[in-house]
Amino acid sequence: MVAGVEKYFQLARCYRDEDLRADRQPEFTQVDIEMSFIDREDIYTLIEGLLKRVWKTALNIDIPTRFERITFEDALNRYGIDKPDTRFAMELVDFTQEFKTSTFKVFSARSPTAEL
Repeated sequence: MVAGVEKYFQLARCYRDEDLRADRQPEFTQVDIEMSFIDREDIYTLIEGLLKRVWKTALNIDIPTRFERITFEDALNRYGIDKPDTRFAMELVDFTQEFKTSTFKVFSARSPTAEL
């Protein structure tokens, strides 16, 4: 950045040096991106363009860009997790009002956090 290079990219083959987990691959390719004087939309545009090009080159598939965006708060409120799988309509639904008058103990007992 000091030398006047406003951005550079590096691709590196990596091995994860930690316990194995079902949702993580032990090997992966990392894309390291260094950029100066950017905002959030700049990085979104760059990554969308990169993925569009990779899919077209590798699989000859055109993917539509501008990817859907969701805030962290909306993800937690709508899906209950910060990495939702939006392929499925699995959003949280608030049934508080529907069960308010229920006599079923699970629904009628007051939660200790209800006052919060």
